[in-house]
Amino acid sequence: MSSLYENLRQLITVIDELRDVGLQKYISLPRIVAIGTQSSGKSSLIESIVGRDFLPRGGGVVTRRPLELRLVHLSTQEYKANDAWAVFEKVSDKKYTDFEQVRAEIERQTDVVAGANKGIVNDPIVLTVYATDAPDLSLVDLPGITRVPVKGSDQTEDIEKLTRDMTLHYIQDPRTIILAVLPANQDMSVSDALQLARQVDPKGIR
Repeated sequence: MSSLYENLRQLITVIDELRDVGLQKYISLPRIVAIGTQSSGKSSLIESIVGRDFLPRGGGVVTRRPLELRLVHLSTQEYKANDAWAVFEKVSDKKYTDFEQVRAEIERQTDVVAGANKGIVNDPIVLTVYATDAPDLSLVDLPGITRVPVKGSDQTEDIEKLTRDMTLHYIQDPRTIILAVLPANQDMSVSDALQLARQVDPKGIR
């Protein structure tokens, strides 16, 4: 069983390396993409999978750039039980062990590209998290589907089209698992996330 798990880890690592060199433009590479409307709970769900609080918090538009998150499980035989750190692709020479600093760096990188006035941009932040209690997974946290631009912000009038197109861009790949997140108080029949998921996966296979 341990041999099978180690082979799986190696496969996920190879997939991430292929994605780094841009091979996803030519072949499909598997991953999980979390989709939903603003404040639907996507970021909280991803934090529960990772086992740490590290994503930006606040009201309104919080996730403003896609976050490509690569989780790497660390063996408890080689590392202490609570060992964990994060590395950003754009700051690859720095290892973050304080996840409050990870949150601050996500916010900083978001503001650099999307501006500080609630703009949304389809330019991903790539973050790798190493932890003994994390599974080996590749996840993407997307900006929520936004119907109306925030008044006085950098959001354009076609913000709904922009966020829907961004979501479709990530989930149309047949090898992508779609994690549609809905608030508990929302009627499933009017869910934007499920509507887009059915559009690209009408049989519900993914």
